Amino acid sequence: MAEQGHRSYLREASGPRPVENARDKHRGSGRRHKEADDRDKQRSRKTEMPRSHRKESGHRKKASAQQSCTPAPERPRIELDVIGQPASGIQLGMPVEKSVMISLKLPSPEHAEKASCINTSSLFALTSLVSDSSNGERVPQEPNALCGMKTLDSIHPIPEHVVDNLARNYPLRQALGYFSFPGMVIRQAGTYRIRTTLVRMGEAGANSLLAVDSEPIKVERSGVNSQRRRQQVYG
Repeated sequence: MAEQGHRSYLREASGPRPVENARDKHRGSGRRHKEADDRDKQRSRKTEMPRSHRKESGHRKKASAQQSCTPAPERPRIELDVIGQPASGIQLGMPVEKSVMISLKLPSPEHAEKASCINTSSLFALTSLVSDSSNGERVPQEPNALCGMKTLDSIHPIPEHVVDNLARNYPLRQALGYFSFPGMVIRQAGTYRIRTTLVRMGEAGANSLLAVDSEPIKVERSGVNSQRRRQQVYG
């Protein structure tokens, strides 16, 4: 009986055919639509969460990339300049000398006050001999190839009038002192450069900071020079 209340019959030539009640049909389609909507909402929530996470992580990557591309503020840096070049040509056994100024290059005049307080007591300079190779590189020579009165020196103060003159001509450079190496002797013939290396002495030992090379020095044996002079005179 209950089943008959939900169905009606259409009579055809082949006999009665049950037809679902419109109300039941509407209820069934409504449930299906609701289930489909619930599935769509769950699916949209699942897809939206990773998107927002990806967007947020993308913003983080972009921000970190912008921070990494931001140039670091320039700081004062130490420089070495040869102020006393050795002779370009000497006889073997003749002494040569070299002087090097150490200065602080400032990015702006505002750094001058802080730079004046720099501690230079741990800075030293040592000399060595290098030669130019065929491929353009400079090759260090044996330590005993260069000898003399001293090959290690500490900073000497620059006279006040020289400091004032440098300050007028180079306002972004502050002179800290100079190193002097007189009476050095190159013990073998050839063409060389005298390298001056700035080192910082600490508890862990010496730490090399930078180096500067002199102009080429041609060292010849005395007999070669005498023979060339005779050729020039009688040639």
